[in-house]
Amino acid sequence: MAIQIEKEFDVPQSVDDVWAFLTDPARIVECLPGAKLVSEIDERTFKGEIGMKLGPIGTTFQGIIRFDELDAERHHVVMTGEGKDERGTGSVRMSMTSDLTPGADGGTRVWVSQTVSLSGRLASFGRGGIIQSVADFVFGRFTGCVREKLAEAGG
Repeated sequence: MAIQIEKEFDVPQSVDDVWAFLTDPARIVECLPGAKLVSEIDERTFKGEIGMKLGPIGTTFQGIIRFDELDAERHHVVMTGEGKDERGTGSVRMSMTSDLTPGADGGTRVWVSQTVSLSGRLASFGRGGIIQSVADFVFGRFTGCVREKLAEAGG
């Protein structure tokens, strides 16, 4: 089962400051609830894990995330990832495109389009809208954290 997520948000910092943050896996993972960066495979490929709870089922996915495109001139990113849950009862695949554009008053607008495909036991929760609700919650937490971290950095 695949779900499509499209979101956008604004931050008061410059495109360059936001780009530096959103292309640094160590900083990104700080803003993803339940996520952990395990190791760097190469400069564009990382091993990590993320815990999720959907309804009564909680699991941890372990997998790989890769920056397939990093275009600093256009402020365009394409990432892909895949992982398996620790019990071997499901898997997740993700592709995400992000674009940064100058916003009002020197700030930045961040646009994100993501496709997430779940298989196994967790996929059954997509029918009731639970996955979309969790995605909305996680995105809200992520954007709040990004804003906070950028403000703390003065960038």
